[in-house]
Parts: sequence; C-alpha cells; structure tokens
Amino acid sequence: MIGAGLDIILLTFALVGFGGAGASLAVARARWLHEGDRDVGMWGVAAMLLVFGTLCTLVATGLSGICAFGSVAVWASYVLMAQHVGVFRVEVRAAGGAPTPEEESRSFS
Repeated sequence: MIGAGLDIILLTFALVGFGGAGASLAVARARWLHEGDRDVGMWGVAAMLLVFGTLCTLVATGLSGICAFGSVAVWASYVLMAQHVGVFRVEVRAAGGAPTPEEESRSFS
C-alpha cells in the first residue's frame, strides 16, 4: 500500500490523462464529422492518454477506480470539448417554459 499523498498525486495525473483522452476523442470526432478526415494521430493521442490515466488509477485505487473515476472523467471532458468544437449543443429550458421559435422549427413532428 502506498501513502495517501502519492494516491492523490497519481489520481491528479490520471485526471489529466483521462481529461486529455476525452478531449482528444472529441476533436477527432469533430474532424471526422466536419471534414471527413480520420485523424489517426488524434486517436493515437487519445489512446496513449487513456492508457496513462488507466495505469495511474490502477496503481492508486485498483480496477474499480478505473470504472468509477476514469469513465466519469473521460465522459465529462468529451462532452465539454465536443460542445466547444461544435459537435453538439447542450441546452436547458426551464420546466413548463414555452419553446422558442427556433426550438419549434427544429421539432421532429
């Protein structure tokens, strides 16, 4: 068992790795959707960062930490970056509020 301080440092490095992996996946997907370019280099960077984050988490917390910590970190960074580069938009409307004219024109009725 390693010390608690080293666990925190390893999980911080893992967070950076998982965050970079999610962002790289979002950029690769955006290039694929918008330009039709399969950016193999960006997929490779995502894989490398995913392996780095997985190894740091495995040493610090074990296999359950990869599922609990890694999946959330990759998902959150992917969603934030994909929204930033224009793959999709996340919008929130108040409950019971009337749809805007733009929302009505996008309905699938």
